[in-house]
Amino acid sequence: MKKLILLALAAVIIAGCDVKQSDGTYKPYSYRTYIIDSCEYVGYATGSQCDYLAHKGNCHFCKERRQKELEELVIKLKEK
Repeated sequence: MKKLILLALAAVIIAGCDVKQSDGTYKPYSYRTYIIDSCEYVGYATGSQCDYLAHKGNCHFCKERRQKELEELVIKLKEK
């Protein structure tokens, strides 16, 4: 039930993200996924340039890197 409420809240927040034009009309943000140094970022652009980038947190490269780091940590802890 909590997940459903959070999903509905996120949908309302995302749907409410608009850019007000000079003529008074609204234009929704254009969200895209960008790949920089093998990491995935999500961003939006209001014009020709990207205004905001945020790391997705679930990109494949970071997942593999985190798994390797955990394996190395386990090996070091077993050595002690």
